[in-house]
Amino acid sequence: MNQVKAVASTLCDWAGLSRPQENDAIGSRPGFGEERAVEIVQPGGTAQIRTLKIPEGATTTGYNVARRTKHLRGSKRDDLVEVGVSHFAINFADVCIRLGLYESAIRNVGYPIVPGFDIAGVVTKVPNNCDLKVGDRVFGATLFGGYSTKVSVPKNQLREVPQYVTSEQAAALPAVSLTALHALTIAGFPALSKCSIPLGKNKSVLVHSASGGVGGMLVQFAKLCGAENVVGVVGRKNKTEYAISLGCDAVVYKEGKSKGEWWKEVEEANGGVGYKAIFDANGVETLQASYEHLDLCGRLVVYGFHTNLDNGTSLSPLSWIRMIIGFLKMPRFDAMQMTLDSRAVLGFNLSFFENETELIGDYFNTITTWLSAKKFQLPKVNLYEMDEVAQTHELIQSGKSIGKIVVRTNKNEL
Repeated sequence: MNQVKAVASTLCDWAGLSRPQENDAIGSRPGFGEERAVEIVQPGGTAQIRTLKIPEGATTTGYNVARRTKHLRGSKRDDLVEVGVSHFAINFADVCIRLGLYESAIRNVGYPIVPGFDIAGVVTKVPNNCDLKVGDRVFGATLFGGYSTKVSVPKNQLREVPQYVTSEQAAALPAVSLTALHALTIAGFPALSKCSIPLGKNKSVLVHSASGGVGGMLVQFAKLCGAENVVGVVGRKNKTEYAISLGCDAVVYKEGKSKGEWWKEVEEANGGVGYKAIFDANGVETLQASYEHLDLCGRLVVYGFHTNLDNGTSLSPLSWIRMIIGFLKMPRFDAMQMTLDSRAVLGFNLSFFENETELIGDYFNTITTWLSAKKFQLPKVNLYEMDEVAQTHELIQSGKSIGKIVVRTNKNEL
């Protein structure tokens, strides 16, 4: 039913029958100091994005606090920290939510929805027995509800920001760093001793979209976790220099080349040997070839399907046809063949990990330790204002962005 609604909504949007969403009737464009959030009213184009005023005494939350963020209601949980958000990040997952294609948002929240996973800001209220205190500068992850100036977050999902890190840099970290660390762990490059997996002789990795948010973290964390030859793939030539600065031993760009040409360069970058791990969020465009470029005991880790979607801001009828064709062309990995190949295909989506509090906490601790020790380069941040969320969705969907997109709320930082 949700997908039927998504199709109907995007058809209306494409046909020009949907009116642009206006700000909440309480007042257009709430001024400085007022609490507000950005919500997606229903699946569709960027016209479905609007700003609303948060009622006094309320906050946005993730679904593990309150199942429907649109209610902006409190919770009986006793571990919630209230944060005045100064910055939040935009992820490609948010675009999928807007298009009505993100399963955890449909299943656990519905529409309207306040999206967003990454926040940074200042603690304004704490529960009992909490190490944090009012006035602490923090960053963290919330399971939706992050596009807001005021969020309630379980304390396990927050950490203090090291002094040398700005809040905009901190807001860019949670989702991409947690995703990268979990991807490396299940690929056989664990940072946590309790998740130890034998690496084997081959320690080379291939990272698609190496100049992006998750890709940039994968490149750096792979080196910290024992990888010896990190090869990055980027779409455009002008992204090569940034990928090298992150630590890639070699970078292959696809612009102006056939698939055969750039895949040959991928092979040459590892001496003609397959890779121990390949990290791929492209989807139908590269998954089969990625699998074929694995070495013995290699692991293909999938955490997205970017090329299965159009780069337009809404889905036209033609877009849906292309997506269906893309779905039909998706590779089907045969268990018997994988056994003979001694290769594995692994996938995950951290937005379903609401009950894995210990695992996520351990990842957070590792990331914070590395961050405090300055062991990795912070993402390149592209900064936008709260009334420019629609533009940020268009940019990230175009594939032209480098690094992370972060929105400033203009909320005071103590």
